[in-house]
Amino acid sequence: MKVVVFSAGKKQKRSKAKSVNPGARFERVLFFLFVFLFVSLIVVQAAMMNPSIRTFFTGDTGLEGSPLQYEEYLYSQGEISVALCNEDLNEDLKLLVNGDEVAAFSQKLINIKVKHGDVISIDGSLASESEVEIVSASTNIISNDIGKRIKVNSNVKQLTRIIIE
Repeated sequence: MKVVVFSAGKKQKRSKAKSVNPGARFERVLFFLFVFLFVSLIVVQAAMMNPSIRTFFTGDTGLEGSPLQYEEYLYSQGEISVALCNEDLNEDLKLLVNGDEVAAFSQKLINIKVKHGDVISIDGSLASESEVEIVSASTNIISNDIGKRIKVNSNVKQLTRIIIE
């Protein structure tokens, strides 16, 4: 059996221990709050990558606004005509302007509107061997490529680059 006759200083040690770090509880709350908010931020960002879940988080899914009138060009346009040479029709053969599909050869002659700096290409990746020719161009287009023929065999080839006066 143990009898404690005198117990001095134990209460003081406890109070000193608490007084050494009085904000430890506050720091612990801040730490867990930070961890919780960081994990929730990661979960929400991961959910925003899925289009079906994104609709719950965002209200607008489309573009805001609409054009007031039709598009006005601040630069001059030209027109170029491209024709198939060796075939009647080939819808697998596509006409590209700046890498975007503009038309397919569902007819033998295609007229397209172009502007300065446009790159005209032919995409024959789905078609067999075909031959394409630049038949005509408007008068404001500076080009030596009128009459130029290109053979396309399951690839994409550049036809011309448009330069307008």
